[in-house]
Amino acid sequence: MTRLFLALAFIVLPLAALSTASPAYADESACAGSYYDQSGFEFFTPELRYVPPPLRVAAWDCAVRDADRPFGLDTGSAVEYTLVYADVDFDVVVRIARAFEEQGWLTNFAAITSIDTGEGMQNSVLYSADQLAALDSPPLFAGGRFGNAATNHDIISLSYADGDAYTTNGGAFTTPSLVIDVALTEAFAGDGIADPSVLSGLKSIGDVAVTPAGAAAVGGTAVVLTLVIGYPGSLLNSVIGPRYDQFVERMRKRRAARRSKSAGAGGTGSAVPDQAGTPARSRLFGWLFVPGLLIASVISGFVDPSFGLNAMSARLLVTAFLSLLVFNVAAWFLVRVIMRRRHPDAVATVKFRWGSLILVTVAVLIARLLEFHPGIIFGLVAGLVFATTMSKAKNAMVVILGTGFGLAVALLAWVGFSVVAPIAAGAPGNLLLVSASEFFSAVTIEGIASLPLALLPLLALDGHKLFDYNKWLWLLCYVIGLLAFMLVLLTIPNSWGEIDGDFVRWIVLFCVFGVVAVAVWAIHTVFERRKAAATAQRVPG
Repeated sequence: MTRLFLALAFIVLPLAALSTASPAYADESACAGSYYDQSGFEFFTPELRYVPPPLRVAAWDCAVRDADRPFGLDTGSAVEYTLVYADVDFDVVVRIARAFEEQGWLTNFAAITSIDTGEGMQNSVLYSADQLAALDSPPLFAGGRFGNAATNHDIISLSYADGDAYTTNGGAFTTPSLVIDVALTEAFAGDGIADPSVLSGLKSIGDVAVTPAGAAAVGGTAVVLTLVIGYPGSLLNSVIGPRYDQFVERMRKRRAARRSKSAGAGGTGSAVPDQAGTPARSRLFGWLFVPGLLIASVISGFVDPSFGLNAMSARLLVTAFLSLLVFNVAAWFLVRVIMRRRHPDAVATVKFRWGSLILVTVAVLIARLLEFHPGIIFGLVAGLVFATTMSKAKNAMVVILGTGFGLAVALLAWVGFSVVAPIAAGAPGNLLLVSASEFFSAVTIEGIASLPLALLPLLALDGHKLFDYNKWLWLLCYVIGLLAFMLVLLTIPNSWGEIDGDFVRWIVLFCVFGVVAVAVWAIHTVFERRKAAATAQRVPG
């Protein structure tokens, strides 16, 4: 029961941090100095019912409205406001245009009707999302104005500018920016059971366009970041690893003492060998495995800014639970079967890793703080526990098989999402389709996003076992994991000169980890040397 209460305590962190944090769709500092950062306008957080579903696929930096004008459909006038995306990737424009197309807004029309690709302004053109994605480089300008073809209501006007040849907001932005003016005469469902969550924002296979220069940038970045993580990670582990081992040993002795006391009082303990001498399956798998997944699902739900007491959140919770269950059981069952065939003495049980709740929480906080969409869900919350002590080689094999099968399951789910998501987007309100689409999305994110965290060479993480066995093998596995992470979840740059947006944020995050790791090791080394010198002075000569 102690473990269960400790696990429940981890929910407090995301609840406290996210319930009091500013909305995910807001970085008002990015809009400082713009046309709207003056009297007459005010920043605000639009209610989800006033945000057209196609505009929910990407985070904006600020939303502004006329400070002197009544706001809301109950005022008898249209709802008008502006969304500003500062320092935006053109991929965001493509995603928004595609969302409007898939959700029936642009029948026989297009989101972009004016564009300058470097050869002069072209007006009265129709550029589809596919045509925008096929451009060799982002245009200097792209704009359009359209309504909802399905209802003949509402007006959307968007303008993208490169910040050099063209600018938005009176030249306030010197980097690529996007401004979308919204005028609505109807409200939209936002938290109904069939409304899409942030998981629907995963890009499909068709949205990935990798140029040779982009492939080189991604590959080179993966190798460099792996080196940035590897050596500093091992230094950090040399500091905190021994302390972690001491903590684990103390906890093991306490549990052994409790079992001995229970056995002395006539108890049976938590696992009793059968008559053949083979350890029976631990009761932990029987009644705490499912609650563990449920806790992880609740924490993961906060990856969506609208997660709370509503029908959409209930469906998201069910989706997260089922995806975690299928992902972990499928991956580890296959590993268990293979290990049993290769090593008949390797009797293993799939158990929930309670320490993984820390990583689940950290992943959600990173996604929310970095405004990363469609979010990060740490999926490897279970693992195999063997009845006998395993050698380093066997432990490394388990790690490789587990992460490998997890990656394979995630990529298969990505294929499923790429097939179902366009159908679901074209049929708003269809509960079965949105549930299937987001289930595939969740499995994909869980498998892909887990790799950079699970393979860190720290403490009891799988990466430490692999790093301890063979550093070159760890290097290869981590590079593969990072490549998959960048390909599926990040915006792929077209060249080294176009590395920006979420790609840059993740590079910075990895570099910060490396710097912090080295700093902790250096400080620890200095203190240890001073301690050793002081001890030597106290020892009689």
